[in-house]
Amino acid sequence: MQIKSNLWVQETFGPVGGILREGLLKLILECHNNLANAQDVSKQKHEGIYGNMSRRVMEGIVEKWGDLPEFKVIKHREYKFLAINGVILFPWRYGKDATCKIESCDFNPRGSRLRHLLFEKGDESQLCLDLGSEVLNQLQDVAGKYDVVIVGYASSPSALYNIEWGEAILDNGFLDFSFRERLFDNNVSGVGSMDIIAVNNEAFDAGPIPYLQLEIQEDLSEEDNG
Repeated sequence: MQIKSNLWVQETFGPVGGILREGLLKLILECHNNLANAQDVSKQKHEGIYGNMSRRVMEGIVEKWGDLPEFKVIKHREYKFLAINGVILFPWRYGKDATCKIESCDFNPRGSRLRHLLFEKGDESQLCLDLGSEVLNQLQDVAGKYDVVIVGYASSPSALYNIEWGEAILDNGFLDFSFRERLFDNNVSGVGSMDIIAVNNEAFDAGPIPYLQLEIQEDLSEEDNG
């Protein structure tokens, strides 16, 4: 039921939702392609170059849409990400292989303050004492004032396995989605697909999308999933 998907996108992001959906898919595919090839050319055994995937996707989103009047750039220290229509768009590389499930991955295993503030309302007086008023204004924009749409993806230098996005809350460290749309899936015969994952477990196809295959030797070294 493509209608349900389109309705969610329209209600969440407004008129630019359709462009955003297609653009995110292309952007993550492009970032993966560029970094996977750079990793391969480097001949490094460690996944150091591809390890920039999380940062590159976050930067790419701001570069692509940050100047549009519909979007607001949210800043936190050296990070920038976007908000639109009262919703924060937050990219997250949640896994490195096809077996990872986004709902089973700890969203904040290292205690990132940014990730904590995406879902938690901060204490204003304490933030003033700790951070100062200028930074507080930026953090207040994040802390409890917006809904959050996670753009989750699993990837390695060998392949891009999955891309999905949806509105979520944090429940005991894990994401609880009220609605999800899968933008890319490399788990079914290597073919991309789009479908919906709703809270009532309904799922339905929304047509094929371009598939990108890279024949690159996989590096299984450790990397921060962002």
